[in-house]
Amino acid sequence: MRTQPLATEFDALASGTAVDWPNGETLGTWLAVALLGSGGTAEVWRAVAPDGREAALKLVKRELRRHRGANTLLRREHEVLRTVGSPHLVAPLELIDCAGSAVLALEYLPHGDLVPLLGQPPRQWLPAFGAVVSALAALERHGLAHGDLKARNVLFAADGSARLADLTSARPLDAPAAAATAAYALPVQHGASAREADCFALAALLFELTTARLPYGPRGAVGGKQLSDVPLADPVAAQLEEAAIAALHARGRVRGLSYFGDVIESVRGQHG
Repeated sequence: MRTQPLATEFDALASGTAVDWPNGETLGTWLAVALLGSGGTAEVWRAVAPDGREAALKLVKRELRRHRGANTLLRREHEVLRTVGSPHLVAPLELIDCAGSAVLALEYLPHGDLVPLLGQPPRQWLPAFGAVVSALAALERHGLAHGDLKARNVLFAADGSARLADLTSARPLDAPAAAATAAYALPVQHGASAREADCFALAALLFELTTARLPYGPRGAVGGKQLSDVPLADPVAAQLEEAAIAALHARGRVRGLSYFGDVIESVRGQHG
């Protein structure tokens, strides 16, 4: 099966197939069959191999394929995933070079993201939240922070287990905080570390899971909106919300990931 080279932005524009590309083309041994999603710099396609295996192909968006930095981010993401090797992170399958552009083949996670579970009873999402904490701990053991933690970056495998995905913003723990998704970002990032930013985003995610609301709205804490708690009838959810609010008020300066591990342990057994 012949591997098709990646089209340039000019080829795609000229042919009028920019929306469909690379649908129906083979990248490495993977046949791209459906667009799964598109972000700021990359898009993800469902793909199948000749033996029936499925993968998610992550590649730089058409208009950025000539930018070396964008492809470098994908190659670095592959290296981070391969090095850390946590079962709570999306698994890397291979890195493919197509005419100088990087294509990252990842474990296919068919059961969507964490968003539909927002506001549901904690027993439905607490295992996934625990997996996120474990994924961040695995990154931390390698000196790294995730950099863009949010509900849409937590995906579910075929067996229902959760994976943390999208490592393009990963950086050293003590590096300056990344420009993350606004709803989960620290209100003042100047002087904040990537480690603190991850803890703040994790607290925002915990608040969102318990209340089905972003703590500061879609514009985040930088938008000037004040944090307000939401009265919850479920005592476990109320306890988790209280812990999230404390970490948000602390601007992520808590006892690191152990803070969230202790929170999970404190409610374990109360949500059965």
